[in-house]
Amino acid sequence: MTKEKSFRLQLEKLLEKLPGYDFRKTDPSGIIEEFINSKPDAAQLDIEIAALLVCMISWGNRKAIRSTARKLIFDEMRLEPKAYILEGRFKGGGNGVFSNCVYRTLNFNSFQEVCDNLRNALKGFDSIEAVVKGKNAFETLSQLCEWLKPARIGTPGKSVCKRMCMYMRWMTRSEKPDFGIWKSRFPGDLFAVMDVHVNRLTSSIRKCKTPTWNGCCELTDIFKSWDSLDPLKYDVALMMYADSAESDD
Repeated sequence: MTKEKSFRLQLEKLLEKLPGYDFRKTDPSGIIEEFINSKPDAAQLDIEIAALLVCMISWGNRKAIRSTARKLIFDEMRLEPKAYILEGRFKGGGNGVFSNCVYRTLNFNSFQEVCDNLRNALKGFDSIEAVVKGKNAFETLSQLCEWLKPARIGTPGKSVCKRMCMYMRWMTRSEKPDFGIWKSRFPGDLFAVMDVHVNRLTSSIRKCKTPTWNGCCELTDIFKSWDSLDPLKYDVALMMYADSAESDD
Protein backbone atom coordinates (compact mmCIF):
# COMPACT_ATOMS: atom_id res chain seq x y z
CA MET A 1 0.00 0.00 0.00
CA THR A 2 1.37 3.43 -0.95
CA LYS A 3 1.84 6.21 1.61
CA GLU A 4 -0.85 8.25 -0.14
CA LYS A 5 -3.43 5.45 -0.04
CA SER A 6 -2.62 4.65 3.59
CA PHE A 7 -2.99 8.30 4.60
CA ARG A 8 -6.23 8.64 2.68
CA LEU A 9 -7.68 5.61 4.50
CA GLN A 10 -6.71 7.15 7.85
CA LEU A 11 -8.55 10.34 6.98
CA GLU A 12 -11.61 8.50 5.70
CA LYS A 13 -11.75 6.50 8.91
CA LEU A 14 -11.82 9.78 10.83
CA LEU A 15 -14.60 11.10 8.59
CA GLU A 16 -16.80 8.21 9.73
CA LYS A 17 -16.87 9.90 13.14
CA LEU A 18 -17.84 13.28 11.70
CA PRO A 19 -21.61 13.16 12.50
CA GLY A 20 -20.86 13.18 16.23
CA TYR A 21 -17.86 15.48 16.10
CA ASP A 22 -18.32 19.13 17.05
CA PHE A 23 -15.50 21.40 15.87
CA ARG A 24 -17.33 24.56 16.67
CA LYS A 25 -16.87 24.34 20.44
CA THR A 26 -13.23 25.31 20.05
CA ASP A 27 -12.94 26.48 16.42
CA PRO A 28 -13.37 30.10 15.22
CA SER A 29 -16.35 28.89 13.16
CA GLY A 30 -18.18 28.44 16.47
CA ILE A 31 -18.36 32.22 16.90
CA ILE A 32 -20.23 32.47 13.60
CA GLU A 33 -22.65 29.82 14.85
CA GLU A 34 -23.16 31.86 18.03
CA PHE A 35 -23.86 34.94 15.89
CA ILE A 36 -26.40 33.12 13.71
CA ASN A 37 -28.15 31.73 16.79
CA SER A 38 -28.18 35.18 18.40
CA LYS A 39 -29.54 36.85 15.27
CA PRO A 40 -31.85 34.40 13.44
CA ASP A 41 -32.97 37.17 11.06
CA ALA A 42 -29.41 37.91 9.92
CA ALA A 43 -29.09 38.68 6.22
CA GLN A 44 -26.70 36.68 4.08
CA LEU A 45 -24.38 39.69 3.98
CA ASP A 46 -24.36 39.84 7.79
CA ILE A 47 -23.09 36.27 7.94
CA GLU A 48 -20.65 36.75 5.07
CA ILE A 49 -19.05 39.83 6.64
CA ALA A 50 -18.89 38.29 10.12
CA ALA A 51 -17.27 35.14 8.75
CA LEU A 52 -14.84 37.08 6.58
CA LEU A 53 -13.58 39.19 9.46
CA VAL A 54 -13.34 36.20 11.79
CA CYS A 55 -11.30 34.34 9.18
CA MET A 56 -9.15 37.45 8.80
CA ILE A 57 -7.98 37.16 12.41
CA SER A 58 -7.82 33.33 12.46
CA TRP A 59 -4.15 32.80 13.11
CA GLY A 60 -2.43 31.91 16.34
CA ASN A 61 -4.06 30.65 19.52
CA ARG A 62 -7.65 29.50 19.00
CA LYS A 63 -8.82 30.76 22.40
CA ALA A 64 -7.45 34.22 21.63
CA ILE A 65 -9.01 34.15 18.15
CA ARG A 66 -12.42 33.21 19.52
CA SER A 67 -12.24 35.83 22.27
CA THR A 68 -11.38 38.60 19.80
CA ALA A 69 -13.92 37.35 17.25
CA ARG A 70 -16.71 37.44 19.83
CA LYS A 71 -15.68 40.95 20.93
CA LEU A 72 -15.61 42.09 17.30
CA ILE A 73 -19.02 40.76 16.27
CA PHE A 74 -20.99 41.06 19.50
CA ASP A 75 -19.49 44.21 21.00
CA GLU A 76 -17.86 46.35 18.29
CA MET A 77 -20.37 45.50 15.53
CA ARG A 78 -23.26 45.00 17.97
CA LEU A 79 -24.55 42.03 15.96
CA GLU A 80 -24.98 44.22 12.86
CA PRO A 81 -22.01 43.51 10.53
CA LYS A 82 -23.89 44.60 7.41
CA ALA A 83 -24.91 47.97 8.86
CA TYR A 84 -21.51 48.41 10.49
CA ILE A 85 -19.80 48.20 7.10
CA LEU A 86 -22.35 49.80 4.77
CA GLU A 87 -23.15 52.71 7.12
CA GLY A 88 -19.50 53.35 7.91
CA ARG A 89 -19.87 52.78 11.64
CA PHE A 90 -16.21 51.77 11.71
CA LYS A 91 -15.11 55.35 11.07
CA GLY A 92 -13.43 57.39 13.77
CA GLY A 93 -13.06 55.14 16.77
CA GLY A 94 -15.88 52.85 15.72
CA ASN A 95 -17.95 51.83 18.71
CA GLY A 96 -14.94 52.21 20.99
CA VAL A 97 -14.33 48.55 21.80
CA PHE A 98 -10.80 48.55 20.38
CA SER A 99 -8.44 51.38 21.29
CA ASN A 100 -5.70 50.52 18.79
CA CYS A 101 -4.84 46.83 18.60
CA VAL A 102 -7.62 44.62 17.23
CA TYR A 103 -5.70 41.36 17.17
CA ARG A 104 -1.96 40.74 17.28
CA THR A 105 -0.39 42.78 14.43
CA LEU A 106 -3.74 44.11 13.18
CA ASN A 107 -4.30 47.67 14.44
CA PHE A 108 -7.57 49.56 14.25
CA ASN A 109 -6.43 51.80 11.41
CA SER A 110 -5.70 48.78 9.20
CA PHE A 111 -9.00 47.24 10.26
CA GLN A 112 -10.78 50.43 9.18
CA GLU A 113 -9.04 50.24 5.79
CA VAL A 114 -10.38 46.70 5.35
CA CYS A 115 -13.87 47.87 6.29
CA ASP A 116 -13.66 50.76 3.84
CA ASN A 117 -12.53 48.37 1.08
CA LEU A 118 -15.54 46.17 1.79
CA ARG A 119 -17.92 49.12 1.84
CA ASN A 120 -16.70 50.28 -1.58
CA ALA A 121 -16.76 46.76 -3.06
CA LEU A 122 -20.32 46.10 -1.87
CA LYS A 123 -21.90 49.18 -3.45
CA GLY A 124 -24.73 47.95 -5.66
CA PHE A 125 -24.58 44.37 -4.31
CA ASP A 126 -26.57 42.60 -1.62
CA SER A 127 -23.97 39.93 -0.86
CA ILE A 128 -20.30 39.06 -1.22
CA GLU A 129 -21.42 36.04 -3.22
CA ALA A 130 -22.94 38.40 -5.79
CA VAL A 131 -19.69 40.37 -6.05
CA VAL A 132 -17.61 37.27 -6.87
CA LYS A 133 -20.25 35.47 -8.94
CA GLY A 134 -18.79 34.36 -12.27
CA LYS A 135 -15.20 34.50 -11.02
CA ASN A 136 -13.22 31.27 -10.85
CA ALA A 137 -11.69 30.07 -7.57
CA PHE A 138 -8.36 31.82 -8.06
CA GLU A 139 -10.03 35.09 -9.09
CA THR A 140 -12.33 34.91 -6.07
CA LEU A 141 -9.44 34.23 -3.73
CA SER A 142 -7.51 37.13 -5.27
CA GLN A 143 -10.48 39.46 -4.81
CA LEU A 144 -10.88 38.56 -1.15
CA CYS A 145 -7.17 38.98 -0.48
CA GLU A 146 -7.17 42.37 -2.20
CA TRP A 147 -9.97 43.64 0.06
CA LEU A 148 -8.11 42.41 3.13
CA LYS A 149 -4.67 43.52 1.98
CA PRO A 150 -4.26 45.98 4.91
CA ALA A 151 -4.48 42.95 7.22
CA ARG A 152 -1.60 41.25 5.36
CA ILE A 153 -3.70 38.25 4.41
CA GLY A 154 -1.37 36.96 1.67
CA THR A 155 -1.14 37.00 -2.12
CA PRO A 156 -2.47 34.08 -4.21
CA GLY A 157 0.28 32.54 -6.29
CA LYS A 158 2.90 33.64 -3.76
CA SER A 159 1.58 32.63 -0.33
CA VAL A 160 -0.87 29.97 0.84
CA CYS A 161 -3.63 32.47 1.80
CA LYS A 162 -4.83 29.98 4.40
CA ARG A 163 -7.41 32.24 6.00
CA MET A 164 -9.20 33.14 2.78
CA CYS A 165 -9.09 29.53 1.55
CA MET A 166 -10.76 28.64 4.84
CA TYR A 167 -13.34 31.40 4.31
CA MET A 168 -14.20 30.03 0.87
CA ARG A 169 -14.60 26.59 2.42
CA TRP A 170 -16.86 27.96 5.16
CA MET A 171 -19.05 29.71 2.60
CA THR A 172 -19.23 26.87 0.08
CA ARG A 173 -19.41 23.51 1.87
CA SER A 174 -22.67 22.84 3.69
CA GLU A 175 -21.44 20.19 6.15
CA LYS A 176 -20.10 21.22 9.56
CA PRO A 177 -17.93 22.99 10.44
CA ASP A 178 -18.82 24.91 7.26
CA PHE A 179 -21.97 26.94 6.55
CA GLY A 180 -22.85 26.54 2.86
CA ILE A 181 -23.98 30.15 2.36
CA TRP A 182 -22.86 30.38 -1.26
CA LYS A 183 -25.23 28.39 -3.46
CA SER A 184 -23.68 29.51 -6.76
CA ARG A 185 -20.33 27.86 -6.04
CA PHE A 186 -19.31 24.23 -5.71
CA PRO A 187 -17.29 22.31 -3.07
CA GLY A 188 -15.17 20.83 -5.85
CA ASP A 189 -13.92 24.33 -6.69
CA LEU A 190 -11.90 25.08 -3.56
CA PHE A 191 -8.28 25.24 -2.49
CA ALA A 192 -6.78 23.23 0.35
CA VAL A 193 -6.34 25.13 3.60
CA MET A 194 -2.56 24.95 3.94
CA ASP A 195 -0.55 26.01 6.98
CA VAL A 196 2.55 24.73 8.77
CA HIS A 197 0.56 22.03 10.59
CA VAL A 198 -1.15 20.77 7.43
CA ASN A 199 2.20 20.90 5.68
CA ARG A 200 3.73 18.71 8.37
CA LEU A 201 0.87 16.21 8.31
CA THR A 202 0.81 15.87 4.52
CA SER A 203 4.45 16.31 3.51
CA SER A 204 4.93 12.55 3.10
CA ILE A 205 2.43 12.45 0.21
CA ARG A 206 3.59 15.61 -1.58
CA LYS A 207 6.60 16.38 -3.75
CA CYS A 208 6.60 19.98 -2.54
CA LYS A 209 7.55 19.74 1.12
CA THR A 210 7.03 23.38 2.08
CA PRO A 211 3.91 25.38 3.07
CA THR A 212 3.88 27.42 -0.14
CA TRP A 213 1.31 28.15 -2.85
CA ASN A 214 2.77 25.28 -4.90
CA GLY A 215 2.34 22.99 -1.91
CA CYS A 216 -1.25 24.19 -1.50
CA CYS A 217 -2.05 23.50 -5.16
CA GLU A 218 -0.43 20.07 -5.04
CA LEU A 219 -2.43 19.10 -1.95
CA THR A 220 -5.59 20.45 -3.61
CA ASP A 221 -4.96 18.22 -6.63
CA ILE A 222 -4.41 15.20 -4.37
CA PHE A 223 -7.68 15.85 -2.55
CA LYS A 224 -9.47 16.24 -5.90
CA SER A 225 -8.07 12.92 -7.10
CA TRP A 226 -9.60 11.32 -4.00
CA ASP A 227 -12.99 13.05 -4.33
CA SER A 228 -13.61 15.51 -7.15
CA LEU A 229 -17.01 16.60 -5.81
CA ASP A 230 -15.99 17.39 -2.23
CA PRO A 231 -12.20 17.40 -1.99
CA LEU A 232 -12.05 19.56 1.13
CA LYS A 233 -13.78 16.99 3.27
CA TYR A 234 -10.21 15.76 3.67
CA ASP A 235 -9.24 19.17 5.00
CA VAL A 236 -11.90 18.68 7.67
CA ALA A 237 -10.47 15.23 8.37
CA LEU A 238 -7.06 16.84 8.84
CA MET A 239 -8.60 19.11 11.47
CA MET A 240 -9.85 16.00 13.26
CA TYR A 241 -6.44 14.37 12.85
CA ALA A 242 -4.71 17.38 14.38
CA ASP A 243 -7.20 17.52 17.26
CA SER A 244 -6.70 13.84 18.02
CA ALA A 245 -2.94 14.31 17.96
CA GLU A 246 -3.22 17.20 20.44
CA SER A 247 -5.38 15.11 22.77
CA ASP A 248 -2.78 12.34 22.69
CA ASP A 249 0.06 14.68 23.73
